[in-house]
Amino acid sequence: MKKIILTAILSAFMLSAFSCGNTTGSVETSSETSSSETPAEEKPDTADLDPQDMDAWLAVGEKPTEVERDIVASDNFEYEIKDGNATVTKYIGTDTDVIVPDELGGAPVTEIGYYAFEAKYDITSVRLPETVTLICEGAFMDCHSMAEINIPEAVTGIERGAFVACTSLTELNIPANVTFIQEEAFTACEGLQTLVINNPDLTYESWGLEDLPNLQVIAPEGSAMAQWLAENPRY
Repeated sequence: MKKIILTAILSAFMLSAFSCGNTTGSVETSSETSSSETPAEEKPDTADLDPQDMDAWLAVGEKPTEVERDIVASDNFEYEIKDGNATVTKYIGTDTDVIVPDELGGAPVTEIGYYAFEAKYDITSVRLPETVTLICEGAFMDCHSMAEINIPEAVTGIERGAFVACTSLTELNIPANVTFIQEEAFTACEGLQTLVINNPDLTYESWGLEDLPNLQVIAPEGSAMAQWLAENPRY
């Protein structure tokens, strides 16, 4: 009887040891699998990207966070006030000769916003107030009939594609305060005959002039633009 009991105890002990060994092996296998997993790729830092710059967002494979905008409408314009200044976001009037006011909603108009006048085919002239400091991307794109527009003295920058395909525009005077003009600003401005550059430090950055054979560019002697003209004698 004792022999039978001892045999049973020994068998139970061996089974228990075998079972524990399997458990331990299972844990080790799990550990090895876990350690071999490929770590997740770090997402690019998008904190500094402009929500409006879709090319930059597409380059990092992300979509920008939608930003709430407080757009207000007047009789002729939609606009946004930010930091005490007004940006024209869209022209909604019907005038062909457009006068942009120097104030909207009690704030000075400092920017002509992204694509604000895009494809306003009937506009023949635009008068900008002296409060404007920036003409944003595509602001007057495809304004085919616009033959006249002023660039105020306070403007410091003209962004990408601002005047693309303004085919009726014949002349532009770029004030001395303009420190940058971005690429394609004057692409397909086929009627442009005179472009006056007043800032001696303003450098050419693929504005689209190469395809405008009838254009005469006037720049200060010894200026960066004059040097570019010397290197491109077709002008």
